[in-house]
Amino acid sequence: MDSRTALITIARYARGQWGMVTSAQAVAAGVSYMQLKRMTDGGLLERAGPGVYLMIGGQAAAERNMAHKVAWLRLDPAVPAWERQLLGRNGAVVSHSSAAVLLRLGDLVVRDVEFITTRRRTTREAGVRLHHVPLAPYEVTWADGLPVTTATRTLVDLLATGIAASHAGSFLAEALDRRMLSVGHVTSELAPFARQYGCPPGDGQALVEALLDQAPAASARSGSWEHEQTVADLARELLKLSDGQLQTLRSLATAASEPAVAAMLSRLAAGRQTAGRQAAGAGRQAAGRKRRSPL
Repeated sequence: MDSRTALITIARYARGQWGMVTSAQAVAAGVSYMQLKRMTDGGLLERAGPGVYLMIGGQAAAERNMAHKVAWLRLDPAVPAWERQLLGRNGAVVSHSSAAVLLRLGDLVVRDVEFITTRRRTTREAGVRLHHVPLAPYEVTWADGLPVTTATRTLVDLLATGIAASHAGSFLAEALDRRMLSVGHVTSELAPFARQYGCPPGDGQALVEALLDQAPAASARSGSWEHEQTVADLARELLKLSDGQLQTLRSLATAASEPAVAAMLSRLAAGRQTAGRQAAGAGRQAAGRKRRSPL
């Protein structure tokens, strides 16, 4: 392979990997180690980490969270980013304090790059920590092109490590402010850690309130939490009303120029109608099967 073709080959990988390519990917595509060295000496590539190269002009895409990107590429160096299975055999998801950094939540001081891996693995790389714990697909999101644990899962992992209540409170408050957490879901997920943080055992709501009290600007944060909780409580109560009562309330909200309330009532009514149609359809299918069944 000539030098021009080698550079084009590397560029094809780099385009989908923040301007970076691993030596394993390059060699598998036919680029020799000598060509990698010559391109590095000539200023076309620079070393981003052991076995990872950054193309000239790719610095802008790579410099943000660069340590995380380099470490993630190195965990499965022969496979391009776009071909990796999210939770495959060599899957790795940014987690714990590193996830907090990528999600831009909280005020943690981060020293290591942390990942949850799908199988038990070890690493000798300084500054990289691997955790082998169960992880479901719905607990993974994306940030800066990297797979990362969701805000709820990240907070659960941090509490499991014994993070200080003030740091957890800051994380939780910012996640609530940015609507990255579900009120009902987070209370149940945090319940197992209540005793650990001085709350009644299993009382997730008490733990949430205690953590928010520890967060900076606690009074403003608790207001946000109370608003979220009030909306959730209101929705539960409204579901108890009949269709006629919901229609009446929707009309009153519209007349009073409360479009947000009217919209919420409309969504509740639509959801109830959808559920009713689904139940009716299931009933007809069951009746049909019964008629077709032999005596």
